[in-house]
Amino acid sequence: MSPLRRLGLIAAVIGTVVLMSLTANAATATWTVMPDDQSATADGLSAVSCPSVSFCLALGSNGPEPESFQWNGSSWALSARIGQEDESNLNGISCVSATYCLAVGWNFYHGSTAAAWLWNGSSWSNLTAYNPATKWNSLNAVKCVSASYCEAVGSYSKYEGFGQHALAEVWNGSTWTGQPVNGAKGPVPGVLDAVACASASRCEAVGGGLAAGWNGTKWSPQGLPTVNGGQLHGVSCYRTGCTSVGTSSSGGGIETLAETWNGARWALQSPVGSGNVTEAVNTIWSAVHCGRASNCTVVGEWDSASNNYTLAETWNGSKWVEDTTPSPGSGGHHLTALSCTPGTQVCTAVGWTGGTGPILAERN
Repeated sequence: MSPLRRLGLIAAVIGTVVLMSLTANAATATWTVMPDDQSATADGLSAVSCPSVSFCLALGSNGPEPESFQWNGSSWALSARIGQEDESNLNGISCVSATYCLAVGWNFYHGSTAAAWLWNGSSWSNLTAYNPATKWNSLNAVKCVSASYCEAVGSYSKYEGFGQHALAEVWNGSTWTGQPVNGAKGPVPGVLDAVACASASRCEAVGGGLAAGWNGTKWSPQGLPTVNGGQLHGVSCYRTGCTSVGTSSSGGGIETLAETWNGARWALQSPVGSGNVTEAVNTIWSAVHCGRASNCTVVGEWDSASNNYTLAETWNGSKWVEDTTPSPGSGGHHLTALSCTPGTQVCTAVGWTGGTGPILAERN
């Protein structure tokens, strides 16, 4: 064997070893608690959006008052006031940039109406959302493709909270317009909790045992695999499809559930419960982000017999691997929402630790 070829083979072996090492390291992540100042206290955080590594907005509440918090690249702080005390619930947020974010939720004292707010970089302004019923409307999630195209989903009811139906509406930069979610028998029953869009003509929304797709013209319900107690809580879309995560029911507890959409049908991404934490009584997934079908991050919680703890896991294309996440303090812990900055591997998760105190935000 010539010396040059021998050197080439050695280099190839070294490169393979390095690549294997990098791949193994990339399969898991270590999350750390993000610092905050003394103004950043809340009962919990319900939503977060990070258009850049140095800017995030998160939504939450402190007692009866809805609040927003801003990450400036070094710490979290209380941001401009949003909504009114005892009036608003903040459920979802999507930021196009540091100067353009949409938040959605509902107003109790305005007749339980769907509500939305616009962030301009320094303050929030209230928008008039679309409400198909006179009462019991709620928006639970929003996704902005641009400042002139945002999809929001939730539910409405004409029977004082009973008989809920799926709600979808679109923001064009100036007004909200309702989008019927109809099946063969009319309005689709259920609640939509999460929405993701690969483009203005391709979105997926999920909630409970319901999934619906937007093709640029209309929303249509979609069939899901039969799973015992299947409940979908989060969804993420990429170029070739979408991944949704949630929970399923087993004989002794709650298990993880992941499903994928390939443009034609939903199927199990991996066996039900494949992301379960070994020592857990329950393992719960709440939110997901996927750069592609073979690279996803989920967050949620796992429960022991006496407490609950933060959870993040990574899908590497063949299995779910548990990340390292802190659970500060002695109370219960849960990561409820996730935002991964476009073009980076940086993800930010927010949630609660039980009781009013420092906000819980972690970054990998």
